[in-house]
Amino acid sequence: MKTKTTLKTILITAIVIILSININAQSFTENFDNITLLTGNGWSLQNYSYPTGTTSWFQGTSVAGGGPFDSYNGAANSYIGANYDNTGNTGFISNWLITPNITIRNGDVIAFYTRKANPDAYADRLQVRMSTYGSSDVVGYSAVSVGVFTTLLLDINPTLTLGVYPTSWTLYTITISGLSAPTSGRFAFRYFVTNGGFSGANSEYIGIDNVVYTSSYICPTLTLFPSSISDQTAGVAYNQTITNTGALGAATYDVTSGALPTGLTLSSAGVLSGTPTATGSYSFTITITDASGCSGSQSYTVNIVCPPNSATIPTYSAQCSNGAILNLTGGLPAGGVYSGTGVSGTSFDPSSGTQTVTYTYTDTYGCVNTASSSITVNNAPTVIANASTNPICAGSMETLNGGGASTYTWNNSALDNTAFVINSTTNYTVTGTDNNGCSNTASVNVVVKPQSSSSNTYIVCAGGSVTVGSSTYTTTGTYTDIFTGANGCDSTATTHLTVRNPITKTQSPTVCAGDMFMVGFSMYTTSGTYTDVLLSASIFGCDSTVTTNLTVMNAITGSQSPIVCAGGSVMINGNTYTTSGTYTDVLTGASMSGCDSTVTTNLTVMNAITGSQSRTVCAGGSVMINGNTYTTSGTYTDVLTGASMSVR
Repeated sequence: MKTKTTLKTILITAIVIILSININAQSFTENFDNITLLTGNGWSLQNYSYPTGTTSWFQGTSVAGGGPFDSYNGAANSYIGANYDNTGNTGFISNWLITPNITIRNGDVIAFYTRKANPDAYADRLQVRMSTYGSSDVVGYSAVSVGVFTTLLLDINPTLTLGVYPTSWTLYTITISGLSAPTSGRFAFRYFVTNGGFSGANSEYIGIDNVVYTSSYICPTLTLFPSSISDQTAGVAYNQTITNTGALGAATYDVTSGALPTGLTLSSAGVLSGTPTATGSYSFTITITDASGCSGSQSYTVNIVCPPNSATIPTYSAQCSNGAILNLTGGLPAGGVYSGTGVSGTSFDPSSGTQTVTYTYTDTYGCVNTASSSITVNNAPTVIANASTNPICAGSMETLNGGGASTYTWNNSALDNTAFVINSTTNYTVTGTDNNGCSNTASVNVVVKPQSSSSNTYIVCAGGSVTVGSSTYTTTGTYTDIFTGANGCDSTATTHLTVRNPITKTQSPTVCAGDMFMVGFSMYTTSGTYTDVLLSASIFGCDSTVTTNLTVMNAITGSQSPIVCAGGSVMINGNTYTTSGTYTDVLTGASMSGCDSTVTTNLTVMNAITGSQSRTVCAGGSVMINGNTYTTSGTYTDVLTGASMSVR
């Protein structure tokens, strides 16, 4: 019974290790310890089942791992397996396991162990086929095709009969015969089951282990020449043909271990050529394989050395110790770096003194190339700035002198050792240059005592005065005084004097009785004329005279006697009155003078008159009362608006 759960949960990993390869005899042994290495060692795995299932060849599953059996030798899972999941639920299984390409001869032997799960509940089948088409691994493109593997060497259980495929590890041995000559080819194990799959009538689980191929041919000794390769230079083209002795027919050359120098390649004909692109020591092995499949190897160590130094640096001109930072340029090839005392990036600081600058260029091969240049730095002169007299009065002559260098240049248009007129304190800087062309500066501050010129404006009231030096001025005018200042130099003082007269003002204010009027600090409550002197009250700060003609206005007193009917009212100054009486109201600011007024109101409230009358008229007659006409007998009430005596 097919156990889908057990077989589908198998961890399928591919592991293969070649335990031994006799390269000279084209023999090999494969124990399938790690089948992930198979393709890297020349094996080919192809599943052309129809439909394709969820597995191909897989790392064997040990009993402890849930599998049906352990390996023939080695670790418990060290075999390669295939099962019914190579196809769909039902289908045609054609799953190929192809050996590396070898030279096949009559008498060579291929042996292997195989078995299937126990009990033998579903029939399995395995074919061993041979191809004589070199390294080709074409098996066709369908479940029934065989491609170049046309020679059937072994067919285990071709009729898919139960009890035929062994349920324990069983050795099968095949001896090669019938070849007209040694040939290049491959062997293939084909798991080949019709009506397979989980629901099919056939296919369960098989394993293959300990595949051993033994060649009957003894290879001659193959020797490679030259036995060593001299050191080569990076960037220089190289060409060397590797030859051999002992090879049968045309031989092929391969690098089988280590690595060639970067930039070099080895052709199959044995030509080692190219241009090294990196320096270093490289160790590698070249293996030759002849037409019979025999091999020979030679190990080499090649040192790739740097090309000749290619760095150059220009000669730089002499610098001054206080000079500007020198931009370093001209180093070749471009892309290098500058170094040395006083060097930062591409800048050289002359303050560090005479130095050697080194240009370092690392080429594409990692080789360091250097070149150096000495930069001479001359010390800048110590310059002195002198003035002939200091301090001096404005307008005097001054002479400046430089020292410590060969030539001197002054700022502010001054000339060395040449007198000139100076009018204000000035800082003069001299630039002195020595015979090396180096310059430095020094400064002297010439202090000039001013022959001062001042101008002042004064305003005084009549009778006042201004004193400037020993002169006193009392009238409007402009005055000039010259005198010796505190610094010993002449000074000129200009005085602009203005004499201002006081202001006289007359005003005529009006106030209400009981109010007051203030002028300065004086208060007035009655009509009259008053004179006040206000000290410094004018716009010039002089005393002013104010004459005040004051008028005091009295308030107005009024009286009225209104009459209203009962229910009526009188409103005076916001107050409402409805009963007879005498009322006094003060009307603020209501008089013509703007002063408060008093109003006395004598109010009389009159009652209405009620009357009754009886009228008799003939039929057809009428009576008119208050505009109303009555023609029938009855009692009528009319209100005569304002008809009483109280309405006036």
